[in-house]
Amino acid sequence: MDRTDQDEFLILASDGLWDVVSNEVACKIARNCLNGRAASMFPESVTGRTAADAAALLTELAMSRGSKDNISVVVVELRRLKGSS
Repeated sequence: MDRTDQDEFLILASDGLWDVVSNEVACKIARNCLNGRAASMFPESVTGRTAADAAALLTELAMSRGSKDNISVVVVELRRLKGSS
């Protein structure tokens, strides 16, 4: 799959996330987190600015929705990588 200039991030996750969170919701949460808007949504959990924070929020969401599977989530911020290459 080729990347485009519109690619913002990549979410790599196990079934523990995808069984209980849709692609659309996961992308919205990751985008809000990376844009600094997630801290107001989840002030007690993370600072809401990094890919690691986005992964933590997605993990917390999967657990809160009762995921019965192992949950592994990695978020890679692609725009930041593009600027550093």
